[in-house]
Amino acid sequence: MKQFILWALVLGLAASASALTPSTSNVFQPEQKPWNEISRQDGVRVTGDTVGDPFIIGALPFTAAGNTCNFINDYDYACPYTGSTAADVVYKYVCTSNKVIKADLCASVYDTKLYIYANAVGTPIACNDDYCQFQSQVSNVPLLAGNTYYIVVDGYGGYSGTYTLTVTVFEPCVLECPPGAMIEGEPICYAGYNDQYNGGCNTLPFPVFQIIPGDVTICGTTGVFMMDTATYRDTDWFQMDVYSTTYVCLSGDAEVPCYFFIIDGRSGCSGSAVLAYGIAGPCAPVADICYTCDAGTWWAWSGPSSWDLSYACGSVYIMTISGYAHDGSPAASTTWGRVKGMFR
Repeated sequence: MKQFILWALVLGLAASASALTPSTSNVFQPEQKPWNEISRQDGVRVTGDTVGDPFIIGALPFTAAGNTCNFINDYDYACPYTGSTAADVVYKYVCTSNKVIKADLCASVYDTKLYIYANAVGTPIACNDDYCQFQSQVSNVPLLAGNTYYIVVDGYGGYSGTYTLTVTVFEPCVLECPPGAMIEGEPICYAGYNDQYNGGCNTLPFPVFQIIPGDVTICGTTGVFMMDTATYRDTDWFQMDVYSTTYVCLSGDAEVPCYFFIIDGRSGCSGSAVLAYGIAGPCAPVADICYTCDAGTWWAWSGPSSWDLSYACGSVYIMTISGYAHDGSPAASTTWGRVKGMFR
């Protein structure tokens, strides 16, 4: 089972580590059900079990709901997690004209996995485990006329349950920096990127934070990149030096799913905690991520919600910070600064 460790989520850890998310009561915690305890035991195949007898997608857009507990485990692919024993369901789409699609399981209620085969079972042309929290989505997937595509609804580990599959023509999310926004200014990440700009507690040997002057709208870039054989996220940390108790709020949007966090940094990197969070994008604004911050150092944080390489470097996010007054601060901190050491 994936381990959900709050502190590690805000760090730019590799995807080979366990998937992570904040430990809060409103985050879906699926029940683990090994497939051999919940799938049919009679051995009788039914429609949807395999690519030999799949459900048919006649036209797009398409939506279907079901429950994988009524099926058998036939397929698996690592993206990036291996060893799935979950029951899976297959849908077939015969492409009559070139198109680009998005398929998602975001409305499902268990820890899903989703992949697409072209013409036969082999290496998927698209695969995803976690996109919208524990649910899956693949987007910007090109389909060519004359080919047959198999969309497999699967689960992480042994998870099975109720799903909703939606397949639509893909429309990319494109955001423009609003007038007057503070441009983050960080170089766009790339393979092997070493963030020495505003990587916060992820930056070695010393944390580096981008200090903000007060209420501001930030327009920045983020993404997921490879380093050696592992995936990493470009995470951006903005420092707020609070001089008296104030009610700080975050809002905004992003071209790829991004977490926005308010982090208590008064105990430094090793003792900090996420106290408010939300998910922005793609082209799905989030608002009212708020917390009453006492005097001390706090961080506003933005970064991809997953280590999925489809979250391309250079993806734009827009984050507005309101309610924060930076009184008594030196003028130099209106741009960016370096905090040496793990504690202030």
